[in-house]
Amino acid sequence: AHVSAELRGKGLGKQLVQTIGTPNVPGADGTHFNRPTFMAWLPDGTLYVADGYNGTRVAKFDASGKFLFDFGMPGDPGKETRPGYMNNVHGVAVDVETRRVFVNDRDNNRIQIFDENGKFLGMWQNIRQPYSIRVSADNFLWAFSGPLDKLLKYDLNGKLLYAWGTHGTAPGLFCAVHEFSADSDG
Repeated sequence: AHVSAELRGKGLGKQLVQTIGTPNVPGADGTHFNRPTFMAWLPDGTLYVADGYNGTRVAKFDASGKFLFDFGMPGDPGKETRPGYMNNVHGVAVDVETRRVFVNDRDNNRIQIFDENGKFLGMWQNIRQPYSIRVSADNFLWAFSGPLDKLLKYDLNGKLLYAWGTHGTAPGLFCAVHEFSADSDG
């Protein structure tokens, strides 16, 4: 509460500066989404939106919010192996050094990798329903597997380095984690 009061006192968070999408109007174009789930930025302000729970795409916007393009097509849920076909696009992460875009194709148990222009580069398969992904500042991809209730650490070539966690609601246990982050100490 102290931080919030301090920010309010400085006038931060009082003015809406940008809206992308049309509230309460679903769709799949530059001004509509179908239950978006996450956003990721490149250092130049380029924005990727995982249009996700009902959508099957990633939308790209420039730093000013102008729609550039989207990529991804509806796939066969739970069975899809074709590149670029997705179901439940639950998250997106970017590697700021290579500008690769990682998309967790949750219903198809995989992460697909694209270049910054939506060109398919590869995929990591057999990741049990990744709920959320992040590329850390030290160049690792972290994923949370919902059914396993585990946090997974990968190198950026897709090699699983380790996993930890178990199901539960007590402190130190996990239950359907849909988002995570790290502080400046990692």
